[in-house]
Amino acid sequence: MNPQSFELDLPPAPAGMSDVEWQTRLELAACYRLVDYYGWTSVVYNHISCRIPDTDHLLINPFGLRYDEICASNLVKIDIEGNKQCDSEWPVNLAGYLIHSTVHKARPDDLHCVIHTHEVVSQSLCALGHPVVPVTQEGCQFFERVGYHDFGGIVLDGTEEPAIVEALGKDNHTLVLKNHGLITAGPNCTWAFVRHQHFIRNADVQLRAMAAGKLNLIDESVMAKTREQFEGGKAQAGAKVRHPEWPALLRLIDQVSPGWKL
Repeated sequence: MNPQSFELDLPPAPAGMSDVEWQTRLELAACYRLVDYYGWTSVVYNHISCRIPDTDHLLINPFGLRYDEICASNLVKIDIEGNKQCDSEWPVNLAGYLIHSTVHKARPDDLHCVIHTHEVVSQSLCALGHPVVPVTQEGCQFFERVGYHDFGGIVLDGTEEPAIVEALGKDNHTLVLKNHGLITAGPNCTWAFVRHQHFIRNADVQLRAMAAGKLNLIDESVMAKTREQFEGGKAQAGAKVRHPEWPALLRLIDQVSPGWKL
């Protein structure tokens, strides 16, 4: 990742740390602060993990810190088996590691950032016996891209891993954890965050529309076409970068919560 993609002045990598790891830390720390800004947090619970490119090392939140306390330097580096690879005084939440590592292991080529929240709108949809229905333009991104996983209690061992992998499949980037919460994933923090935001918006509209009356369903061929427009980049035609909202979001979080880049 090029530091210029942030459109911000950022501190250099600390001594002994690669530029690649530092840029990943910066992007992930900003993602945590944005999740906090939008009110999707559960105090110190839930997680966002990100693979350091070209390694089997993941970055994840220190268990016990609020998202607004997380910064680039205090993220915990672990290997794919959950072993610490840094001198952090903070532990890693076991349930968080197990869910995230399952996704990272299952899709090592395309899902490098995984966001899991218990945000109330998506969690409400997860509590219904009703599938996700794309009812907005942005929501069409989730047509045939959502898997479903039944609730089996707090994930504290590896017994649910096969079911999570099956729900994820080869093409899904989003998981509805029934009676639990939401997972979105992508090749980097940008993709994972934008998908999280768009899922929540669509879920909110779906729930409101269902409460008010009959859903106006979009034809499946139109949903597929719109999804391809988003995935292929046509929806952002003319922009300076692939996701023009991401630099804008980084400028926002740098104004309201600048400690992320420490």
